[in-house]
Amino acid sequence: MSPPSPLLHRFLQRLESVKPSAHGFSARCPVHDDRSPSLSIKEGEDGRVLLHCFAGCPPQEVVAVLGLTMADLFPENGQLRRPPPAPGVTRTALHAAVEIEQQVLFIVAYDRVKGKSISPTDAARERLAKQRIELARRAG
Repeated sequence: MSPPSPLLHRFLQRLESVKPSAHGFSARCPVHDDRSPSLSIKEGEDGRVLLHCFAGCPPQEVVAVLGLTMADLFPENGQLRRPPPAPGVTRTALHAAVEIEQQVLFIVAYDRVKGKSISPTDAARERLAKQRIELARRAG
């Protein structure tokens, strides 16, 4: 296991009974009376600190008890690292998927120009297409 990033290290320093685990670290949750470590902490591929209390404590409460905010779980410069592409996703497949989503946007825009009303279902599909194009832009 590689040493924790400075961001993760600063977070771990505020916890008790920190131990390496299979996918990161475990510690006693500061929100509830935790006799054995139930808080899982790791660094995401994009640089964020990820945490999960198996007793059900919300992450917002965990960071608040530590005197932090949710923003403190992100890199200071606000720039997340680009996650690696999903296995099996080629640049060609990514471009093909973007073309399909662009066609959805074109159809909705064409209907608007022609004065047709856009149904809630079509508006939701338009939002989804925009989200997918943005995700593809980040991945590519």
